[in-house]
Order: sequence, then C-alpha cells, then structure tokens
Amino acid sequence: MLFWPRLMEKRYKASEVAKILGVYKRTLFNWEAEGKIPKAKRDPMNNYRYYTKEDIERLKKITGRG
Repeated sequence: MLFWPRLMEKRYKASEVAKILGVYKRTLFNWEAEGKIPKAKRDPMNNYRYYTKEDIERLKKITGRG
C-alpha cells in the first residue's frame, strides 16, 4: 500500500480561510482576482478552492491578518 502524505494533508475551504483571516469569503475571491494573493489550489473532482496550512500562513503574512 502506498502512502501519500500530501493527500492526507488537511484541506481548508475558502469559508474556513476567510473566517481565520477575519474577512468575507467574497473578499478572499476578490483579492485572488486582483492578484493580491496567490490563486488557491483547486480540487480536481469539484473545482472548489482549497488551502493548506502553509497556504494560510502565507496569506496571513501577505494580508497582515490573523
């Protein structure tokens, strides 16, 4: 059996990340569209955005929030 640590990594939904940063989800999407933050990863099955713990830490530094 193969073990893929990255597949087991916790994924955070945009709504969760917005709450962590203290902004609306729409604000997060606007920042992404304006190029203020990097584009989120996308789930290949449903195309929803998702973030990792490392992504969140990077967003905190970029936005000065959290």
